[in-house]
Amino acid sequence: MKLFNLLLTALLLTVGTSSYSQTKNGAPQINSLMIDGKKSPSIVPLNPGEKYLIKVSVTDPEGDQLTAKWELYAKSELFEAVEKKRQPIAIPDMVTGSLENVMLDVPMKPGTYRLVLTVRDKYKNSSNSAIELRVL
Repeated sequence: MKLFNLLLTALLLTVGTSSYSQTKNGAPQINSLMIDGKKSPSIVPLNPGEKYLIKVSVTDPEGDQLTAKWELYAKSELFEAVEKKRQPIAIPDMVTGSLENVMLDVPMKPGTYRLVLTVRDKYKNSSNSAIELRVL
C-alpha cells in the first residue's frame, strides 16, 4: 500500500515521463505524447465532447513488442483517491487505439483531467507519461 501511495502521489505531481525496469532488458521510452499539437508539460485546452488525435512516439532499446494502457482521470478524482488512500477510478472508454491512430473522446464536463499512458514490454518493464488537459 505504501508503494501504491508513493506511485499515486508521483502521478499526481508529475506531468511528463518516467521509466521502470526490473531486468537487464531496458524499459521502453516514451519520446513524445501530443494532443492537438501540444505536448507535456503544457496544459492542453480542449472542447467538450470533441474527438482529438493523440500522437505518441515510443521506442524500446531491444525492439521488444509493446503494449499500451491509456487512462483518463479527473484531477479531482486523483486528489480524492490520495486523500482516501484508494486507487483512483479512471473514466472508462474515453481513449480508443493503442500506440497508433489513438483517439481521445473529451468529457462533456468542464475541468482539469490527466491522461496517462503506460507502455510495457513483455518483461513488464514500463514507462509512463502524463499530460494535463483542460476541458473548457
